[in-house]
Amino acid sequence: MRARNRMIDTVQKWLEGEGFPLEMHVAAEFRKAGFEVRQSSHYVDAETGKGREIDVVARDPDPMGIVEIYFAIECKSSKKPWVLLTSPDTLSGYNRIFAFGVLSEKAVDVFAQRILEFVETLPWLRKEDATGYAFRQAFGGQSDHAYSAAFSVAKACEYLVRPPERGYVAPFGLVFPVVVVDAPLIRCVLGRGSRLNLQEVDEGEFLFFAHLPRYFGSCIRVVTLQHLPVFAREAKRAARQFRAALKPEEEKIVASWHRSKHGSSEHNRTIP
Repeated sequence: MRARNRMIDTVQKWLEGEGFPLEMHVAAEFRKAGFEVRQSSHYVDAETGKGREIDVVARDPDPMGIVEIYFAIECKSSKKPWVLLTSPDTLSGYNRIFAFGVLSEKAVDVFAQRILEFVETLPWLRKEDATGYAFRQAFGGQSDHAYSAAFSVAKACEYLVRPPERGYVAPFGLVFPVVVVDAPLIRCVLGRGSRLNLQEVDEGEFLFFAHLPRYFGSCIRVVTLQHLPVFAREAKRAARQFRAALKPEEEKIVASWHRSKHGSSEHNRTIP
C-alpha cells in the first residue's frame, strides 16, 4: 500500500510539473462559459506536414457550420514571471482587421467593408494604448518558452481557419490565439525619463508575426490563471457579438442554399 501511495505521489508530481492541471483548469473554465472544448487537440503543421498538438481548442457551438469561432489556447506552467514589453506605437499603421485574430478570406472581406461599424460595436477589436511587441519569460535563460508558445498557437490558428485536408471549411472562420499562464504577468513600458514602468496585470496582448505558408500577424492574448474565469466569460460574450454581427452574411448563405434546392427541384420536375 505504501509503495502504491508513493507511486501515486510521484505520478502526481510529474503531472503537475508537466503543466497538465493548468490545461485541465483552462478546459473546465471554457466549458463552464458555454464552449465546446477539445484538449490536446491535434492539427497538421502547414510547414512540415506533420501532426502537432495544441493544448486547448474552445469552439463556440454553431450547428449551421457557416460561422465558426474558435479560441486556440496554449498553456504555459512556470514558477517564473512572464513579461509583456509594450509600446503605444506597436499597432501604429497596422491594419486592425488582422491585429485582433485570424480570419478566413470571406471574413476578411466582410470586416474590410464594415470595419468602422465593427470597431464601434465590437469591443474585442479595440486595443489598449500600450500593446505588447514582445513576450518573454523572466529569468528564462536560453530556452525561449514564450516564443515557442506563440509560434505553436499561431500554427494552430492557421490550421483551424484553413485546414489542408478537410473537404468543407466554414465560409466565415474566426480564430483568436491565447496563451494562459499560471505565474505572474508583468507589463513593461518605457516611461518618462527613460524609466521602465512595470505593473502586474491579469491579462494583456502582444503582436506576433510568423512566416507560415500563409502570413500570420495577429495580437495574441496572454491571460493569467486567476483571471481565467472572467476571460472565458468575456470570450463567450465576444463570440456572441461576432456571431450577431455576421448574422446578415449567414442569412445570405442560407438563402442561397434554399434557392439552389428550389432550383434543382424545379429542374427535376421538368425532365420528361
